[in-house]
Amino acid sequence: MLIIVVFVASFVVFFSATFSVFPTMPPGQLIFNVFRNPQADYMLFGVSAELVISAIMNGTTWSAIIVLAYSYWKGPSRANADLPVWVPGYTTSRSSSSVEEKTRKQKDTWSVQIIQKPQDIESVEGIGYVYGRKLRAMGINTVDDLLQKGSSISGRIYLANKLEVTEVVVLNWLRQAEIHI
Repeated sequence: MLIIVVFVASFVVFFSATFSVFPTMPPGQLIFNVFRNPQADYMLFGVSAELVISAIMNGTTWSAIIVLAYSYWKGPSRANADLPVWVPGYTTSRSSSSVEEKTRKQKDTWSVQIIQKPQDIESVEGIGYVYGRKLRAMGINTVDDLLQKGSSISGRIYLANKLEVTEVVVLNWLRQAEIHI
């Protein structure tokens, strides 16, 4: 409510200042000159339409600037401010319950599920379309499948022989797969 009063009061001040003291006060006159309308050369109640339009622009522009400055100076309204949920054990002045109790209630009422999509085998650096197709034929479809199969020495040897690559290549794929997790 106070913001509206500030806006109206500053509008009246700048509107009347444009009429009486500073008829070429920026930005009203500048804006009017940019969008000059030849039909605005007529008179309204003995005053030029150009001056009326300029006064309205000045009142609106400067009032908006003053309201923004006032809002910044006044700060956000703290009347209904709640403390953030992440402050442990801190009680508010309006209630004796702690924030921890509020979070506990929220945990009871909300169920959060973390969904992880298994990563495709081609997402491992070095495994392209050809090796991806061969690995799928062996039943290895995801990065987790590759890590599980290559977790032992015998598994790495098996993969290297089946894919016709060296054990070093398989070991590099496994290192890259670990990075993906």
